[in-house]
Amino acid sequence: MLMLFGGSFNPPHIGHRIIAEIAYDEFNPDRFLIVPSKNPPHKSIDFIANFDKRYSWCERVFFEHYFEVSDIENKLPSPSYTIRTIEYLSNFDKNINLLIGEDSLKNFHKWYKWEEILKKVKLVVYPRYFEEKNSYSVDFDYVKLESPIVEISSTYIRQRIKKGKTVKGLIDDKIFEEVLKEYS
Repeated sequence: MLMLFGGSFNPPHIGHRIIAEIAYDEFNPDRFLIVPSKNPPHKSIDFIANFDKRYSWCERVFFEHYFEVSDIENKLPSPSYTIRTIEYLSNFDKNINLLIGEDSLKNFHKWYKWEEILKKVKLVVYPRYFEEKNSYSVDFDYVKLESPIVEISSTYIRQRIKKGKTVKGLIDDKIFEEVLKEYS
């Protein structure tokens, strides 16, 4: 089984790392792909560090042998639609779990070809809010990852940096100085 954890990783932070570690432990996939998005359709390009930088950050943050940082979305057509990545990966593994946050689940029905995605993957959702599963409704099945709620976001980190506030402990020391420089 392949676990696919995609995102802008703008920047990658300890919340991403915690979720990835718990998902790996829970599902024990044959492959665990970390996939930075080259050109996410739902993000303003002005606020995104370039792909090569984010890819490099991910390589250093997700350094364990069981994580594989993939540049697949740098090779696929833009914008970086999840369905394209899944279709490509389906050539190598038909058993794909897609790891997304609860915030993404709420808007999943707005994703490009979301119904096709659901036909090709098992959706694994990690909690982002102090809400019960049924406080909002979706008309499809998913597996809820039992993990702590990590209320850290890349947006929060970028905002703190812009205000001159510390982000120590929120991002890995291996990329700390580069992230500060990028978003200051």
